Amino acid sequence: MKTKIKSDFLKIGWYQIIGGCLGELFILYSLFSPKQVSGYEVLVYIFMLLFFGYSIFCGILCTKHKNNALTHSLVNQFLQLICFAFLGFAFTYIAGFYISIGLDFSSSIELKFNFGISTFDFNLNREYDRAGIHFNLIALGLIYWIEKLSTKIKAEKQNTENVGQ
Repeated sequence: MKTKIKSDFLKIGWYQIIGGCLGELFILYSLFSPKQVSGYEVLVYIFMLLFFGYSIFCGILCTKHKNNALTHSLVNQFLQLICFAFLGFAFTYIAGFYISIGLDFSSSIELKFNFGISTFDFNLNREYDRAGIHFNLIALGLIYWIEKLSTKIKAEKQNTENVGQ
């Protein structure tokens, strides 16, 4: 594997590890806050920790240059690409930085622009008046980068196979 490709693997990997760790720290901080936490909330916190743990797992695969690292990283970024809230259900998962653009349909149609670092929102049968959809531009950029990197790796393998024949 070329040095540039290894460097890209490391950058993507460390981004996912740091984003996942920050997310887990935010969740643990919320979990141990002085307010009373219900059983449902504990389950949601565990659910959130699993997502951020997956980001850390993807990052570790990238730092070790594993064959399936880019596949897992793509899944991780696609999970972070679209954030939505409709009919009492909401899902937002972002491990790392985000810049999002979207529409909020709650009171009227409004264009929204947000940015921040590692967040998670999961609602089930709550906040029925909330409606909207947002796209994470950082995740979109990472998906493009990962796809480009995957193409380079395939081309490098093809060249190696052709030379070997």
